Amino acid sequence: MEQKHWKALKENDDANALKYFYDQYIKLLYKYGYHFCQDAALVEDCVQDLYLRLWEKRRSLGETDNVKLYLMVSLKRSIFEKLKKNNKVTSDDQIEDTFDVSFTMEESIIHSETDKINKDKLLKTLASLSGRQKEVIYLRFYNGFTPEEVSEVMNISNQSVRNLQASALKKMRNNMGDGLNLLLIGFLIENFQ
Repeated sequence: MEQKHWKALKENDDANALKYFYDQYIKLLYKYGYHFCQDAALVEDCVQDLYLRLWEKRRSLGETDNVKLYLMVSLKRSIFEKLKKNNKVTSDDQIEDTFDVSFTMEESIIHSETDKINKDKLLKTLASLSGRQKEVIYLRFYNGFTPEEVSEVMNISNQSVRNLQASALKKMRNNMGDGLNLLLIGFLIENFQ
């Protein structure tokens, strides 16, 4: 279905195809953008610019098997460029470490007393992860991306993705303790796919 719309956008100047991608991914893109930058105006500008560029450059768009991935990579690059241009960050490493997923976790955990204890432990554990580890967990388990797709979004090797994922999950298991680690990791996987 997406390929049909992508082709219609590229070859037939089909504004409805652009609307399809807008409707399909606008919420996801805003949410993803806010993980890197809490400046709502900047994220909104980047998302709107992304769709404007899609329309303006529709004839020269390349082929893609995964439009969602294409849009997320494009948005991430756009946000990073604006942050650098506005001197809000000075290096790629500083940008990568800004990724934050904690509020998404808060929305996902049930609000009972028992879960509050687990939530607190989980949030402390997530806070101890690096920005890149958080992003890998978010992309793998929340968006369901393959390691190869995560590699493309983050612009790192497949092996780096696997290493970051393994180290993040190991840290989570170690920090959760008391046998809760497998339960909560299962909960994460279940709620982020």
